[in-house]
Amino acid sequence: MGKDVSNNLSYYLLVNDENKTQLAAIRAWANLKIAFDGNQIWVKDFDYVQINALELKSMPYKTLFYEKNGKLFLLNSALPNRNIPSLLWTPMERALPIELPKMNHNFFGIEEKINIKLIPNEIEVTDNVVVVSIERLAGYIATAPSVRTKNITWALLNDDKVILFGTPLLPISGDTFWQRGDFLIPSGYDFDLYLLSETLNQTLNPERKNWVIWNTDSTYFLIDKDDLEQLSLGSFRRMLG
Repeated sequence: MGKDVSNNLSYYLLVNDENKTQLAAIRAWANLKIAFDGNQIWVKDFDYVQINALELKSMPYKTLFYEKNGKLFLLNSALPNRNIPSLLWTPMERALPIELPKMNHNFFGIEEKINIKLIPNEIEVTDNVVVVSIERLAGYIATAPSVRTKNITWALLNDDKVILFGTPLLPISGDTFWQRGDFLIPSGYDFDLYLLSETLNQTLNPERKNWVIWNTDSTYFLIDKDDLEQLSLGSFRRMLG
């Protein structure tokens, strides 16, 4: 008997964020990886046994795919449905805490306290923010062509640091960050429980008027989005007064 090729396929699951609690049934499957795309949640790396398991079949709101030749096909379909999503994938057990706490934004008692911390993580992301010294920026911008800075916005942080937003990053040595929503996270780090990042943002930044910049020690500070200006030699001189 020929070998069943379905045993060698990789499978994907897609659910809406509003149905994420049903993922608890498969959280213990350590081989799975999860990623977030707006209000959709992707899970990948199911094997043939898992894709036919009762835990998965009993989920009422889901879409299943299999991967073939770089495309995703709906389960039991021979026609390609979409490209494989290019997302940030994280092990399932780390991305989903055992119990998602219910947040009360008006009162934080002992039961509602959550330890939010950043941990080192080898993730493939695009850095689009950098913190540099005023001295380094002054040396660069004095001779930089305007085309190089036209896509960069910036703001003063303190007496000796500035923050620069935009890509490509300027060729100035500094501390780089990547963006998740309104959070700016140091390169090479991520939240231990990043599924809670949107809930945390609603607490720290309810009107979404600020950028929340995280330090590697899990402290943070805020920058008003309206404080950013387009970077130019003129705005640099004016800002420093």
